[in-house]
Amino acid sequence: MAHPFRHFRVLLCMLLAAALCAACAAEVGEALPLETYQDPGGRFTLSIPKGWQAESSPDGSLLTLTPLDYGGTETELRVLLYISPTNTLDTSEHVEEATALFQPFLEKYLDDSYEVINQGETKVDKVPAFLIDYAKPYGQTYLTGRLVMVAVPGYALAFLGSAERSGWESFLPTFRALLADFHLLLIPESTPLP
Repeated sequence: MAHPFRHFRVLLCMLLAAALCAACAAEVGEALPLETYQDPGGRFTLSIPKGWQAESSPDGSLLTLTPLDYGGTETELRVLLYISPTNTLDTSEHVEEATALFQPFLEKYLDDSYEVINQGETKVDKVPAFLIDYAKPYGQTYLTGRLVMVAVPGYALAFLGSAERSGWESFLPTFRALLADFHLLLIPESTPLP
């Protein structure tokens, strides 16, 4: 004869398993409050966390987004947006040129000690983009982040976010919102090469 609580135990185990699965699928956190940032060159808009600093390089190719208390250390949260015009609107030529443009940026900000932990696809301004999650050991934790690269008409774009593991995991919903709110405003005309 079956024990009277056997069905209850099975049901309890199934409910516990379902709760654990739901917890694993939940977002790590919520996105920070955002405000609109307009590129001084009029090329794009995007949303950045309220109260963050936005510093553009003199040539306008790199936008660095950081919290106000950013001290410049490797473990601190920051987001970089690399934007470079391409000399063609032809799709096949454009992708080849964008790949070459990304190389120096990636070599400068991602050294060989980082490992790819996930690859996928996303969209930036409705254009398919390549996504890479990366990490490297750092003391008792990891330095982690996400790289999103996209070749939109006339531009090569790379979004690079990084921080110490717990800081990055908390910021990831905000990074996703930043990508979702990016809009290219100016598409350059194709300029013939000499």
